[in-house]
Amino acid sequence: MKSKTLGVYKVILVTLITSISITGVSFLDNKIWNLVMLGLGMVTYAIVGIMFSLGLISGRNAGKVAYSAVFIILILIGYFVYQGIVRLQEWIISWSPIMKVVVPVSMLIMIAGTLILMFYSRQMDAD
Repeated sequence: MKSKTLGVYKVILVTLITSISITGVSFLDNKIWNLVMLGLGMVTYAIVGIMFSLGLISGRNAGKVAYSAVFIILILIGYFVYQGIVRLQEWIISWSPIMKVVVPVSMLIMIAGTLILMFYSRQMDAD
């Protein structure tokens, strides 16, 4: 029964990974996915280690299932963030050309204004 659970996680993992194309070039996507999986593996290992330390799980098989579940959860979170970024890009692309200029310029003005106010307030505090 428990090996079937790990099989389900493998199917979900393969489905998620193959559904996301980062660059469109398979060689580059493989290299990027290797780095992503390495980072996710380390974070997952740390989370499962903390779960063992806190006594939330015990036993080797429970650790395997927890590792798989945490790994899938992290990939799902990454997938939804990726989809959100893609939708944000599509939304910004749909703007009129004037808005593509006005919005970044106004943001730049607000950031510069904030920095000037911060610098000015520090100068006033120093005096």
